Amino acid sequence: MPIPDGMHGSSMQHAVSEVEAALLGALLSAETARDGASALLAALAPVIDGRDAALALRDRDGFTLHLLAETGASATWPDRLEPQFALGAHPGVDRATDVLVVPIRAHGRVLGALMFADPGRAQTLLHSETFPSLLNTTAEVLHAIVSRLDVALQLKATQARSLDAIVDSMSHQIANPLTGASAIAQLLEEDLTDEGQRSAVRQMSQELNRAFVVLKDLLDFHRDTRAQDGFLDLSTIVERVVRFRGYAIREQGITLDFTPAATYMPVRADARGIEHALMVALRFAELRSHGGSNRYIAVAVIERGGEQCVEITDSGAGDIPDTEPRYFDLPLAGTEQFARATQEEPDLGLVRSILGAAGGRLEVRASKTEGTTLALVLPRPPRTSNSTVGTAV
Repeated sequence: MPIPDGMHGSSMQHAVSEVEAALLGALLSAETARDGASALLAALAPVIDGRDAALALRDRDGFTLHLLAETGASATWPDRLEPQFALGAHPGVDRATDVLVVPIRAHGRVLGALMFADPGRAQTLLHSETFPSLLNTTAEVLHAIVSRLDVALQLKATQARSLDAIVDSMSHQIANPLTGASAIAQLLEEDLTDEGQRSAVRQMSQELNRAFVVLKDLLDFHRDTRAQDGFLDLSTIVERVVRFRGYAIREQGITLDFTPAATYMPVRADARGIEHALMVALRFAELRSHGGSNRYIAVAVIERGGEQCVEITDSGAGDIPDTEPRYFDLPLAGTEQFARATQEEPDLGLVRSILGAAGGRLEVRASKTEGTTLALVLPRPPRTSNSTVGTAV
């Protein structure tokens, strides 16, 4: 039931309380971020009173808007949050679409926007007695939903690192018996006279050496990757991820080739974010390469003009994949459904979002003869007199 602007006293308070209860209920009922946005917009229906409206979330790049829910007639909504809304957090009319944009702000940052297709009709809401408080409640609920989404994504991003403490504390315990077994194998090989037995011991030594290499790669991947002076070596990050993921890929009969950059490739970005993007892109290439007989994945770090680029090419059918983000539709908690969805259907939209937050982009090209190539492009940071570009990370 709409809340009349002229309502006063206990009747208005009761109506507002019902709307606030519905807004808080969205937090309990939402299984995904999109579900939560739809529930919030439905809860605001008595206040919106038939106005064409939409709710959008802000992406990691700070400006891109993802439309999650709309009510009323379909309209052309802004796909970007202009700086005056993103930084100032004050309502205003978007010049490109003539839509009233009301930034939703919580805990010091703008999360997204509530948008109205008819600025004239919607302006009355901004001056009503009930709308500001309800908008604050909407912002708090949306912040909680986004936080749950971020926790789920961070959980997925750090799954490969979830055994950090165990690996760190057990590494020497694993290495010690391997070292002892390797020494015994060398002594046996010297003492044995039967060539067949010597050959078996040599094979044992080779397998022990292989175990040492695997253990070293695992420890390297879990090592701290903080940048020196804010810079990371892109080629080093890619090599570490490829070595770590390469064991599982090659066990499936897929050839994995890596071509590092010839020179130092400095980037200014979050290391774990880039690693997550690379893991998702490699998983996409892995799934695409299953269909052919000559299965391979080629990874190369190259420089194109003033940009660094990681190209991942698979041996699949060579079609253009969907790069729209799906993470708004993922279960919010670290459930089995969340793990299955992210593992079986890698979200290239998330890769695009991570790169966008670092000032980069995702490019896709495809060929029926050469498969699909994902190009993860990152800008080269400007050189400064205080930076130590060239220092190993």
